[in-house]
Amino acid sequence: MLSEVKNVINERIQTNNEDDFNIEKCRNKLIDFLSENVKQTINILEQLDAKEVLYVSEVFEEIAYNLQSTEYIKCLRDIEKKYPNIDISDSIEVAEEYI
Repeated sequence: MLSEVKNVINERIQTNNEDDFNIEKCRNKLIDFLSENVKQTINILEQLDAKEVLYVSEVFEEIAYNLQSTEYIKCLRDIEKKYPNIDISDSIEVAEEYI
């Protein structure tokens, strides 16, 4: 599953920021993969680098809504501490509101 998620992230990275259709396809794939199982999602997120986390942060809120898990939010806060140079705090705050 990690390799599948990384493939989607790489696809998203390579997608032109003006290509809304393909960006949305990538977002939906990430949401689907990362909304299946809380423990698996946490495991995957913990293995991503800062750039990958930044792209996944585009869908933190949707995943939070689907998972309804405080463990997931704790993982996001841990990632925020791990990579203090990327600003994902707003995405995390919105994700918290969905729980």
